[in-house]
Amino acid sequence: MADERGGQDRRRDVTRTRMMAKRRPLWRRVLLDNLGLKIASIAIATALFALVREDKGKEVDIEVPVVLSNISEREVFVGELPRVLRVRVRDRWSKLARALERKANPYLVDLRGFTDETVYVFDRERLRQLLGVSGLSIQSVYPSEFAVRTEAKVERFVPVKPVFVGEVQDGYDIPRDATRVTPGEVRVWGAKSSVADVRELATYPIDLSKLDRDARIEVQVQKPNLPYLFVDDDRVAVEVRVIARKGRITLDSPTEVAVKNCPEDVTCHVEPPSVSVTLAGPKPVLLKVKGKQAPLEVYVDALDYDVRLFKHDGVRPNCDRPGGVDCTLAPRTVTLFLASPEQERRGPSKGR
Repeated sequence: MADERGGQDRRRDVTRTRMMAKRRPLWRRVLLDNLGLKIASIAIATALFALVREDKGKEVDIEVPVVLSNISEREVFVGELPRVLRVRVRDRWSKLARALERKANPYLVDLRGFTDETVYVFDRERLRQLLGVSGLSIQSVYPSEFAVRTEAKVERFVPVKPVFVGEVQDGYDIPRDATRVTPGEVRVWGAKSSVADVRELATYPIDLSKLDRDARIEVQVQKPNLPYLFVDDDRVAVEVRVIARKGRITLDSPTEVAVKNCPEDVTCHVEPPSVSVTLAGPKPVLLKVKGKQAPLEVYVDALDYDVRLFKHDGVRPNCDRPGGVDCTLAPRTVTLFLASPEQERRGPSKGR
């Protein structure tokens, strides 16, 4: 019974609350009913509105490279072509981010049909396509145009002159009239005002101090510091003739005469023990011999003589020297002594 009475009281309270709510004004019900949920909804809507508004209002600068693609075959462009275009675009950040991530293709400038002193204007629609994101709003392009400057295209063949540096090594001659350049002429072309100033081309320096024989050297051609000038062949071959001068020298000190293949138990020596040596031939080789950088030996071979004889007169020593060199000895002959122990005891015998 008590439970039934409690349930009836609760139903009367709910009914009373609903009746009181109906009696409240409409504006109070609109503003105050579910107040927490309404505040949260307003906050979320405000944040979304701010985010969308912020996303739509971004501006960035994107650089687009510029490349000259075509021009009349009879002309050369001599103006100032912009290297890059600074394109300012505006749109949602999501779109701008895609445009910034991908590298813009170069803007190809086709000047066919343009004449000197005309103006080339960069096309915004082409720029929009190059950026690769549809619907971007282009705010500005800098520079937006440039002046077309052209000159007549001319060409000519000019000789190539080799440039030499360094001192020729001592003992060598390098005749300049024997030097050959292949090719002897190269084609230069470009703007008429620049080509007119070119009379010859020079190579980069060739060091003569390192050459001791004929040489064929590939070397780069120096391009003149002239605008709008082009060279077809940037390397040539230079053939250098190196000639060794002939000379004659006498060594500063006498050269000892050695005895080779002296038999065992035999004493070998020559008189005089040394001779003066005069050499004739290529001077560089002579200088090496004089500086002991090349071998020289004067000797007598004992195997060529009878060891039973104590004394051999009129022996012509051998002169071992570099090829291409003549050797003269003074005196020309020496006396060879071959003394065995028995001969030393009984004294010298008649020579050979």
